[in-house]
Amino acid sequence: MFLTILNIILPVIFVIFIGYLWNIYNKDFNIVAVTKLVSNIALPCLIYDSITRANLTINIFFEIFFSAFLVLSLGFLFGYFFIKIFKLPSIKLTTPIMHPNSGNMGLPLALLTFGSEGLALAAGFASIVMVSHFTANSAISSGNYSFKKILLSPVLLALLASLIILFYKIEMPSFINSFAKILSGLVIPLVLLALGMSLSKINIKNLKIGLLLGLFKIIIGPIIGLLVVYLLNLDGIVAKVVILQSTMPAAILTYLIASENNSYDQEIGAAVFVSTVASIISIPVILFFLI
Repeated sequence: MFLTILNIILPVIFVIFIGYLWNIYNKDFNIVAVTKLVSNIALPCLIYDSITRANLTINIFFEIFFSAFLVLSLGFLFGYFFIKIFKLPSIKLTTPIMHPNSGNMGLPLALLTFGSEGLALAAGFASIVMVSHFTANSAISSGNYSFKKILLSPVLLALLASLIILFYKIEMPSFINSFAKILSGLVIPLVLLALGMSLSKINIKNLKIGLLLGLFKIIIGPIIGLLVVYLLNLDGIVAKVVILQSTMPAAILTYLIASENNSYDQEIGAAVFVSTVASIISIPVILFFLI
């Protein structure tokens, strides 16, 4: 069991560490460009490839979508009360508590733990979290958001197209499937390297608030996952993927969006850093109970 968990978690940690070292030694790596490449091209292709190839029904995907929505909603609710109880300065600090790192860490861990079926479900979960980043996260951080940007989001469009293809059992040309499969392979290595790079650049001078937020995220995540599984009466691999995704540390995009809006980015960056480091301990514990 211990060796199985190591085989799952160590490859992820090693790739993140390569990204971290790459920046330490001043190698060129444009995180903004890579993030846009993944969000606009590679992740939509992964969503399409995973959903259309998975031997899963559309009802199961709707379960995972609603589960992700509920995880995000409960994350905001628990985050709101946490900020009020500890008298933290702004509701904007709820974003790292709301958003698990379902892309950078959740996808590779789901693939290594549950195979292609787990990856398909995790991609569905990550697509809802990604849409939330460009709606709820952006709105909370900036105070406004654009409906046009939401509707034209490549992630949302890929999700809708994939569900239509799955529901109507449309046979797509082989070259499109091959094209999507090739580009989907970019997601996991690039997001892990970008995570390592981003962690190396975070200034953790505001460690006190970041420590509180990061540790709370690690503690509340599994609780939210278990609560969602109980409320929706989930079982099997769907339940396990929901719990695993909920357990992920704070998403790096919460820091990037906060930086763009100059909105408590140092505190949120510290929360991302603390929760990611703490997840090295928490994730193997969760995996022990899931596999």
